[in-house]
Parts: sequence; C-alpha cells; structure tokens
Amino acid sequence: MKNRIRFLLFSSSLGLILAANPVFADASYHFFADLTTVQNDRLEVSLTPPDFTTDEVIYRLPAIVPGTYAVYDFGRFVSDFTVLDKEGKALETERLDINSWKIRKAKTIGKITYRVEDTWHTKITDNFVFEPGGTNIEKDKNFVINTHGFFGYFDGYKLNPFQLEFRKPRKFYGSTSLVSDQNTATGETYTVSDYMRLVDSPIMFCVPDTTTLSIGGARILISVYSAKKTDNAGRIAATISTILNAQKDYLGGKLPIAKYAFIIDILSEAPRSGAYGALEHSYSSFYVFPEMDASELASQVRDFAAHEFFHIITPLSIHSEEIGNFDYNVPKMSAHLWMYEGLTEYCAGHVQVVSGLINLEGYADVLHKKIEAAAAFNDTLPFTEMSLGCLKKYKDQYDNVYQKGALIGLCLDIELRTCSKGSYGLQNLMKDLSKVYGKDKSFKDNELFSEITRLTYPEIGVFLTTYVSGNKPLPLAEELKRIGITFKDSVMKQLISPLGGINPAYDMETGKFYIHPDSYKNANAFGKSIGLKVGDDLIKINGKKLEIKTVEKVLEEYVDHAKEGSVLKLNIVRKDENGKPHKMKLSVKLVPVELAVKDVLTVETNISPEQARLRKAWLEEK
Repeated sequence: MKNRIRFLLFSSSLGLILAANPVFADASYHFFADLTTVQNDRLEVSLTPPDFTTDEVIYRLPAIVPGTYAVYDFGRFVSDFTVLDKEGKALETERLDINSWKIRKAKTIGKITYRVEDTWHTKITDNFVFEPGGTNIEKDKNFVINTHGFFGYFDGYKLNPFQLEFRKPRKFYGSTSLVSDQNTATGETYTVSDYMRLVDSPIMFCVPDTTTLSIGGARILISVYSAKKTDNAGRIAATISTILNAQKDYLGGKLPIAKYAFIIDILSEAPRSGAYGALEHSYSSFYVFPEMDASELASQVRDFAAHEFFHIITPLSIHSEEIGNFDYNVPKMSAHLWMYEGLTEYCAGHVQVVSGLINLEGYADVLHKKIEAAAAFNDTLPFTEMSLGCLKKYKDQYDNVYQKGALIGLCLDIELRTCSKGSYGLQNLMKDLSKVYGKDKSFKDNELFSEITRLTYPEIGVFLTTYVSGNKPLPLAEELKRIGITFKDSVMKQLISPLGGINPAYDMETGKFYIHPDSYKNANAFGKSIGLKVGDDLIKINGKKLEIKTVEKVLEEYVDHAKEGSVLKLNIVRKDENGKPHKMKLSVKLVPVELAVKDVLTVETNISPEQARLRKAWLEEK
C-alpha cells in the first residue's frame, strides 16, 4: 500500500494530539476511541477516512452482521454525527436512512466524529439487540466492542485497511483474536485488512480473568469478565479443554487455526433480552451469561463452545458468495443455513458421543429433544427456502436450524456412511469441500448440491434435493435403523408428569415466570389438579425461587427427583377480580398419568452385523 502511515500510541498526550489533528493521507480508515472519556454510556468515535476519488460518499453502520440473522440497525445508536473538512469547517451531511449518511465534498473530509450509545443499557427497547451481538459501555469497568456497533464503512471502500486506536484505563486489556500493533499501559492499536475482518473481530476491554491453552497447534485464549469479580477462567478453561481436545481429534488431530479467543462476559443480573448465549466469529466467539453456580457456568460454556467453535469449518472455510461478500445493509441470505448452523450443531453433539463424553443412550436423549423441538416448526417448508427468507417471511422458523438442521446433519452422515460402506462420513465431506473452496473462495448458492454430489454419490444428491430443498419429512426411522436405533413416533406409558404439561413462560419486563394461556392448554389431568390458573406468577417450586439465571437448574433438579407420592409445592401470586395481587401456596402429590410419549428412541443391543458395522463406522471406532 502506498504512503501508508502507521499510527502507534506512544503516549496518552500524543494520542490526543493526533486524534484531534489528523495528518493521515492514505487508503486506510483511522479510527480512534477514548475509553477513559465516557458520558452517559456513550462513547465518541473519531475517524480520519481514506482518501476519496469521488465528490460524494456514503458512510454506513451495519443493519445486520453475519451470524445474527436479525436486522438490528446499529445506526439507531449513533448520535451527534459531525463531519469536518481539513480546515476544521463543518461539511454538509444528509441522513439517508437509520444507518446511512451522505457526505458531499468528500475529497476535503478531514475528520468524522459521532457518539455511540451502548445497546445493553439503551432506552431503545424495540428490536432489542441480543447481548452477544451488542455493545456495552461501562466506564472503568467493562467495554464490549462488537466492532460492528462502533465502526462503519464507506460504500465502495469495504476492502480498504482499517486501523483502530484505543486509549484505555490502566490495567485494562483488550481480549480479542486480533494481534495488536502496539500495546501499552494506556493504549492499544490494531490493523485489519478489510471491513469483513473487522466485523469478525470483537474486543472486550476490562481487567480480565484470563488463561491460555495450547491445543492441536492452536493458542486458545479464555478471557472472562465477571461483574462480581468471580474467578472463573481456570475452571472454564479446564472444561473447554476437554471439548476442544475432542474436537481436535474429531477434525483429524490438528485444529485448522493458529489462534482462537473465547471472550466471556458474566452479568450480575439477568440479560435484558431474556436469553443468554453466544455469537460466533471466524477466530473467536463472544459469550454472555448471567451469574450462576461455577460448575453450572462451566457446563453451559462447554455446551455453547462445542457449537460455536465448529464454525471454524463453516462458514469460515465453506461459505457461499452471500457470506463471502456480505452486504451489511441490504443483506441477501444464503439458502444453506442447513450447513452453516445445522451441520455445526450436529457436529457439536456428535463429537461428544464419538469422544466418549456422553454414551450412545445419552446422545439418543439429545436427538429426542431435537426431534421434539423440530415438531413445533413447519416440516413441509423446504429448508433452503426458509434460509432465504429467514430475516422476514420465515423469521419465526429460523430456530429450526438448531433442531431439524442438526437432524439433517445426522441423516446425511448416516447416508454417506451407508453409501461408502462406512469409509466416508460427514467430516470427510467437509474436509473435501474445504479443499475445493476455502476461506477466500466462495461457492455459488445454486451449485453447492451438484458439487457435493460430484464429491460423493448420486444418492446424496437425491437426499439433498428431496429433504433439504424439497418438502419431504426426514426419513429418521429409516436412517436410525441403519445404526441400530429404533425410532417410534408415539408410545403410551404411565409416567410422572412433573408440572402436568404446563411450561411457565417468562416476562422479560417483569422478570417473572407466569402461566401463559397457550401453555395451560397443554395441561393434562395432573396439571389441572395442581390448581394453577392462567396469569398466575410462579415464584417458587419446592421452596426454590425461579429466576432467569437459576430456572434451568431449579427445574432440572425438581424433574430429576420427581417421584410418585412426592409433594409438589408452589408459591404463586394471583390477581383477584380487581387486579390486586395475592400470595398463595399450592400443594399436590405427584401421581402417574397415561401419557403419549412421542419420538421414542431406543438403542438396540441385539443388532445385525451390518448395523453393528455401520454403527462402529458412524461412531468412528477403530
């Protein structure tokens, strides 16, 4: 690159002088953010832009970023957008839409400044940004720099280099997969090749709890921020190490990356979105969890990490043109979420049974839950069509990528093993596709199936067009039978029904669990005998308070110990006809009821030699 001037932070005063009086003249974006000067959860961003050859330019913040599959419009959180020329005079700007600004006399632009409000604590409550994809600005505590929330791009200049400079409080550290150009006590600088790499690289600034691992030729950073200063990195590292070693073996003994970062933020209160989880990136993943028991936290991180880490295969090494040249403001979705998310979710479970972290019966339980969850979605909607319309038309069907998408992976893996007499499975296919394409080469959406068929067998092409781009239900019973697992749609049994078919709903605004009308419709005979009514707030189960950060553990513990004759005790709040709330206690003995158990999977022990051979190959047993 010609005339490239690299700006390094040598002292805090120098940083202020250069940021205020930009002298750059090159093709790079030069961003500056001072983390020590925060006002009302807002951070000022300063940009010295690249040289322009046009009279007008358009600056944009993303409407959407890869991995989120939701339009969040990050320009909503920008205010005080100001453009100065090289003489310090204001230039005319026009806001084209919520995310875009047109700037005239582009060749004279000297500096652009604006303020960014964090999404975690914003007063903008509609279309709330799921925390792992959002931003946090807490002065002297924690900064979640999901880069797409702070830094934009100019139309036609996404492939230019980006340089980021941060002034930071002393003892703060930027946790990221990026390698810093300069890292001092008061500042850090980073350079990335283009906007795609920038958006792919979150940074968390804080006084972190960190540790590193060396696995499969890769350096793995685990960085944890806990609002309550809980020491978690070591315990989480031990848990992650187990799953990463399993994934290393699953991928052939070596990880296909040099560095990876697990960036984890543990909140002191329930996430405002009402959910917690992670957002994947090519060389890192960012996690947000509520404070919870240390062992439970480690278990949650392991389960999420098993999925997120596998994204180093897809879409990092295998992706369509829609992903490879992502349009951040007028996005065009790929038809292949079945691969990006579905196969990733399948591999996250399959690796655990292959490595012995769970047994085959335990994995059958995992599949049972996915089959049940998939039943809530439209099974006649072609998965490729759902993928193309997941932002709007089929938004309510998106979560099926983690259910039916994983089951597609299961069936495809077994089908491949069947066609190859056990010698070729899904991991072989993904490796072959990585060789054909790779990080810098995208496939055309409408050519993927034919390429997979070319690499494998005609039967695989038929499978994909019938069950992925077609509307036929997956042949689960047929595929599972091949590996000695019997699948039945429904079996009648006398069973304990812990809450009688009633699943409490969660109100994000009140932070309480309550009985929703749709949930109460599912109440069986025992459920109706409990005495709950629609609208009741459910406060405690057997003396244990229900909160978003504890509900999973409380319910699991109760269900695990629910036996015939034991007593279910509920603390509830019920409003009378005047709307006045009253505290009440309900108590009932658990009794078995006749229930239709759906989607029953049975791991058979008396199986044929052919089933045994294929099961062994599918489990990758030597």
